[in-house]
Amino acid sequence: MRVPLMILSALGAGLVAGRKLLGKEISGRKNKAIESAVQEARHRIRADTMLFVSRSFRRFAIATAIKLAILSWLWGLNHFAGMPRPIFATITVITLAIFLIRDLWVNYPTIRLALTELHRHGWHPKRAVTEIIAARVFEEVLIEAGNQKQTRTGAIMLMLAGEDRSQMHHDVATAVADVARETTWDDMRPYILAAAVRIGTLALIYSASVWVLVHY
Repeated sequence: MRVPLMILSALGAGLVAGRKLLGKEISGRKNKAIESAVQEARHRIRADTMLFVSRSFRRFAIATAIKLAILSWLWGLNHFAGMPRPIFATITVITLAIFLIRDLWVNYPTIRLALTELHRHGWHPKRAVTEIIAARVFEEVLIEAGNQKQTRTGAIMLMLAGEDRSQMHHDVATAVADVARETTWDDMRPYILAAAVRIGTLALIYSASVWVLVHY
């Protein structure tokens, strides 16, 4: 019986060693997948932020230009068409009120979402932004990983190593989301600051223009 037992022990040891090697191979591939997904996620976050900021500033600039054009037209009626000052003042106040209502109506979904997320995350803007992005990255990575076709060789390797494909996808998505949570703010901050400066400057010009139009 000693020889069969020795053979079985050798086979068992070989299977354990082979399983460990497969585990290391799969772990290495998983780490590479995480690194690649992290780079892709960070690139996508920067691109999406730049696109969102550009579109938001463009919409704000167009709306501001239209408002100034309307107020300038009213000012022209007052100064060159003989519109009485009281009527001009009343129409201007009504127009500014309409502008305010319009801005609140257009931005209400964004304002509501921002307030909801801020309340959920303890009124910490940075934490709210990073958690929103991390959740989105987790979902995107999980969906993309699930859509990838698995080869027969890969399925056999996972089976022999005792790994579960769904769990691996979940681990990769979680790891990428954790990195996104740590790096998102640094990736987005330059675009957000640039947009804040441009929008603030334009808002200041608009406010000064309204003051001039109303008082002269």
